[in-house]
Amino acid sequence: MDINTEADYQQAMRRLEYLLDHEPANVAEIATLGNVVNAYENNNGHRPLAPNSLVARLERERLERQLNEQQLAELLGISPDSLRAVLNGQQLIDLDLAKRLHSRLGIPGDFILEAA
Repeated sequence: MDINTEADYQQAMRRLEYLLDHEPANVAEIATLGNVVNAYENNNGHRPLAPNSLVARLERERLERQLNEQQLAELLGISPDSLRAVLNGQQLIDLDLAKRLHSRLGIPGDFILEAA
C-alpha cells in the first residue's frame, strides 16, 4: 500500500485506528500500515495522532520500540497470554500492571486511569 495524498493518509489512519482498537492481534497488517503511515508522515511534516485508547497506546509503544508481543510482555513482567488478554479486552488493567505501564513504558498515569 502506498500513501500519495492526504485523503490516502486519512483513510490509512482510520484503518490503523480500527485495527488497533478492534483487531490488535492482526500484527502483520498493523505493522505494515504503521510503517507506511510513518513514512508518509516523515515525508510530509505530519505528527502522528495521539492514541485515544490504552490498547492503541500499547501497540504504538510496541511498534516504536520495535518489540514483538513476547518482548513487550517480558518488559512488562507479564505472560504473553496476559498481554494478549489485555490487548483483546478480556483482562482488565490492575494496579500493578498500571504501575508497570507507567514506569516501564512512560505512559502517563492519568491516561492509564482514563483509558483503563
